Amino acid sequence: MLSEEKSRQIEMAGTDWACMMLACINGHENNEPYGVIANYHLSHPVSFRGIHGLILALDEVCEMVGTPMATTEPRFLLNEREQQYRALKGKQKKEPGKILTKEDVAAKMFPCVTAAKAVILVHVLFRQNSSMQGRLQCSYTGARYIAFRSALELMRMLDEANTYMCRNQKNKD
Repeated sequence: MLSEEKSRQIEMAGTDWACMMLACINGHENNEPYGVIANYHLSHPVSFRGIHGLILALDEVCEMVGTPMATTEPRFLLNEREQQYRALKGKQKKEPGKILTKEDVAAKMFPCVTAAKAVILVHVLFRQNSSMQGRLQCSYTGARYIAFRSALELMRMLDEANTYMCRNQKNKD
């Protein structure tokens, strides 16, 4: 049985907002989280390792679902990495006007959420100035959302939430 918080997160992730994602933390290795990002509009979850990997994966999911659109073109050091990133664009286009039922969303998200030790709901609202802006909610923040104005600020918040999760896990052990 899912907790009330995880049920609420699944419900929120099932809104018509394609940029609403669940970062499912499956565990920690050297105090760095690993897991998957689930989004209703993706055919399969996107894996990540570490906080920096989570932020890059969030950006990749935004590219795959095609929203929110970036206001500037990203820069890369290697042409190969640029080609890989460009190949993501609109890969999993959201079906326009599709009405999502709670049952469809729950069936798609349930396996990821139940396997997770912790879930962070991330809502990317904008991708401006080669960064991200949005809000997040997790057990650390309770029922309230905390806004972030950049990927760097999001990284700091995720690091704080990760420290909280690691501390709670040690207390349980």
